[in-house]
Amino acid sequence: MKIGFGYARRAAAATLALAGLVILTGPLHVRNEMISTAAQADEIRKMGNVCDWDNLDWEEMSSAEKHAWEALGWSRALWDSDNNDAASSAKDWDELTPRERNAAQWLGYDAQNWETSCR
Repeated sequence: MKIGFGYARRAAAATLALAGLVILTGPLHVRNEMISTAAQADEIRKMGNVCDWDNLDWEEMSSAEKHAWEALGWSRALWDSDNNDAASSAKDWDELTPRERNAAQWLGYDAQNWETSCR
């Protein structure tokens, strides 16, 4: 029996996911739009430190960055109010949904720096 390439690729991806090794090669769905790994990933800047996000106004962010923050429960009003009441702010890294975790990773967060206090 010959196994098709598509099956082998899906099986390999499932094995990596089970091992905890996830490599983003496809689009990241945020709200009803998506951030593609090739085209719009460049719109999300690489911060030297996750606290650097605090220095940006909502209007200074790219649309991809805004969509990632919106996936984490932020809105322009919350961001501009310097209020940390976004839904994801009260969650531990392990409590984030896969969608929230993907958005956080795009923004430079991981399990170690998710709960960093920047204030």
